[in-house]
Amino acid sequence: NVKPYRYSFHQDTTSASGLKKHKESKHEGFCFPCDKCDYKAKTSGYLKRHKDNKHKGVRYPCNQCDYKATTTGYLKSHKESKHEGIRYPCDQCDFKATTFFSLKRHKESKHNGVRYPC
Repeated sequence: NVKPYRYSFHQDTTSASGLKKHKESKHEGFCFPCDKCDYKAKTSGYLKRHKDNKHKGVRYPCNQCDYKATTTGYLKSHKESKHEGIRYPCDQCDFKATTFFSLKRHKESKHNGVRYPC
């Protein structure tokens, strides 16, 4: 079950995208309400993805195992990390990330001291 980014009120995050998601979800208005539940989306694309995943049950199955992703992007990441063994090694320590974005977040928070305060 894939959950959206959720951060406690005014909690520091370690990524710029995390800060953006936090500000959008906690501090800015939403324009696209779901007609089937209380969900409100920031974009029409997010609303479509919500409806597909939560109300229509749309899933993207892995052809190599029982995993079912909620987006094609999550399916691609799953296949790369679980079946193709793709890793993104840190050039400053022994850490190996399963996604490029995880490596970027690791380097920012562990080696560059980057924090994204609200």
